[in-house]
Amino acid sequence: APSAVARLVDLGLQPFLVASSIRAIMAQRLVRRLCLHCKQPGTLSETDLRALGIEASQLSDAQVMQPGGCDQCRGLGYRGRVGIFEIFEIDDEVRHMVNDKRSTLLLRQKARTLGMRTLREDGVRKVLAGMTSAEEVISMTLGDLN
Repeated sequence: APSAVARLVDLGLQPFLVASSIRAIMAQRLVRRLCLHCKQPGTLSETDLRALGIEASQLSDAQVMQPGGCDQCRGLGYRGRVGIFEIFEIDDEVRHMVNDKRSTLLLRQKARTLGMRTLREDGVRKVLAGMTSAEEVISMTLGDLN
């Protein structure tokens, strides 16, 4: 979401207009939702844990599920979509940073200090809640790592 500020400026908008008119920026991805009829308890491999940035100790209350396959989902194990989101709220300090043409990296760092959850982090929450699979989140957020 912080990179959207740079994109708007690259499109020719003046930084002061971007800073004064935007309250928040949201990035989203739609990942496949595990089929409610056939999803099965699963585990996360060491590779998945590393890719998702989580420790095995965080799995104690998790409901990690994996795709099954049934008539309801045509054997795919997925049915429907669920959104993963990244919401960057713009405060006065961020507005000054935009006006000063600060880099996307600095804007992202500021967003993180303000509590922004990344697409990958929101996806991890949905994996741990049993809504989607680790593979879905990893593949849909591969280009969003910072």
